[in-house]
Amino acid sequence: MLHWPDEDKKPNVLDFIKAKELDMVINIHKDLSKNELYNDYTIRRSAIDFNIPLITNARLASAFVVAFCKFNLNDIEVKSWDQY
Repeated sequence: MLHWPDEDKKPNVLDFIKAKELDMVINIHKDLSKNELYNDYTIRRSAIDFNIPLITNARLASAFVVAFCKFNLNDIEVKSWDQY
């Protein structure tokens, strides 16, 4: 469990982002409260600053998770851009 950026507790999500201990960040706000927006912005900005892939759309996150669970590496063929 990671704590929010505005909490003074450890482990904190920003510590994990800065240490590049996360492979991807899925950050979707649940409401428009001041604290929620602050935490969301801080997490998103940090993910981008440290080159960690970021998903901020609920439908895209859902599709990604389904695809991630459905396919394995042997099911995916690597192609060059020219083949598309």
